[in-house]
Amino acid sequence: MKITDITVNRIRAPQGNNARSFVGRPGRLLLQVHTDEGITGISEAGRNLKVVRAYLEELIKPLLVGADPTRPRRVWELLTLGEGQQATRFPSQIVGSVDVALWDITGKAANLPIYQLLGGARRTDIPLYWSRGNGWSKSPEEMLEEIQEGFDKGYRAFKVRMDWRDYRQDSDPKKDLAIFEKCREWLPDDCPLSFDANCGYSVPTAIEQGRRFEQLGIAHFEEPLPQYDFPGLKQVVDALDCSVSTGEQEISSWRFRDLIELGNPDILQPDILNVGGLSEMIRVYELAVVHNKVIMPHSQSVGANSMASL
Repeated sequence: MKITDITVNRIRAPQGNNARSFVGRPGRLLLQVHTDEGITGISEAGRNLKVVRAYLEELIKPLLVGADPTRPRRVWELLTLGEGQQATRFPSQIVGSVDVALWDITGKAANLPIYQLLGGARRTDIPLYWSRGNGWSKSPEEMLEEIQEGFDKGYRAFKVRMDWRDYRQDSDPKKDLAIFEKCREWLPDDCPLSFDANCGYSVPTAIEQGRRFEQLGIAHFEEPLPQYDFPGLKQVVDALDCSVSTGEQEISSWRFRDLIELGNPDILQPDILNVGGLSEMIRVYELAVVHNKVIMPHSQSVGANSMASL
């Protein structure tokens, strides 16, 4: 089997009444890898059509047309590390979108789901949580209404986000605490509630906020610091008893290695597109096993890539 073409197009769908967050904005990109045997692999490729199409047409297609699509890890190495004198080193999101589509082809060619190719299902059910964002635009009462909506839909685990407004660091910790407290008081004790700081706190504020969240009952504290501050993250992790999670910004398994060694978070959150595709997700999962870490994958995608994360 050989790759004959790689295309990318914008896809749109009407938004329902519940579409509120940036995740659900219309206009995501669908990448398709076509083959000479009629099998097509799909993935999502972000939103910037001009940039993705330019990479595909000018750089990636000349490398991959004619290549074997059922060797996704070999293609990943070519796109990420280069070959011979050709040091390609494409951005991880571009590599990730191609990689997911190649794994899709590999599964279809074998007539097997990908999880079977990777050794079989680890589990048969995956718990979900209701994640609400844009703390900057909502009062504690408004955020509670969104949590109540999720509860009415059957969700029994939840996450809320900080207020970041026009600047990021330590924007409004008091409001963040009020949002968390309002939601925590309403929810039953057996419903976990987490908080996502979206990389928005300094080290002292993250520790102070984390201790307050612990007193109220927090499931996990997500991205308390800017993603590049691994030593600062280690301070936060050491100071708190609750689970601290991060990793959605990281672009390779090597970065996750450094994150674990220097920051030591309790939970790793690789994003299948950011990290470079399923090929790299597999390596991150193996790192998590070796270091006894929990994996909770992140995904801003709403279709193919979220399924690939599972």
